[in-house]
Amino acid sequence: MNLPQLNPRERLAIIVGGLFVLAAILYLGVISPYQSTLSRLDARIASRQKQVREIQALRQDYLLLQRQLNEAENRLDKATGFSLFSFVEASATREAGRENLVYMRPQTGSSQEGFREESVEIKLEKLRLDQLVRFLYSFESAEAALQVKNLRIRTRFDDRSLLDAVMTVSMYGRAA
Repeated sequence: MNLPQLNPRERLAIIVGGLFVLAAILYLGVISPYQSTLSRLDARIASRQKQVREIQALRQDYLLLQRQLNEAENRLDKATGFSLFSFVEASATREAGRENLVYMRPQTGSSQEGFREESVEIKLEKLRLDQLVRFLYSFESAEAALQVKNLRIRTRFDDRSLLDAVMTVSMYGRAA
């Protein structure tokens, strides 16, 4: 096949057109897929980094919960020789005074799934707020696992600066 002789202007147009087609093929076949793959990989890296941060946060939560569980189990184990009634009476006498202790009533205990619960209802009268707070704090700092399950506080009619409190304190331990 014999191609006619092209003048320089036509040759230039064919060369420019060929370069344009070659550049388009290069861009569409190599560069564009390469850039989209890089973008996809960057997005996956960001996603995986976010997942790693979430896993690290979950690990911290798990370690905190594990530590709290161990502390709770230690407190449950310490409750074996602990007398709730004696502790509450001693705390009430120390923090509120014997004269302010109206009554203490042991409540019926319950056992469930290997754990036992003992409860004492206590009524204190003519307390200052700081005495009540120290009394409640004594339960928080006790060796055994104690919890104030019910707390009713009223101001007195004869002296508005004093309080009357009725509460139920429970202790949890392992069932024997």
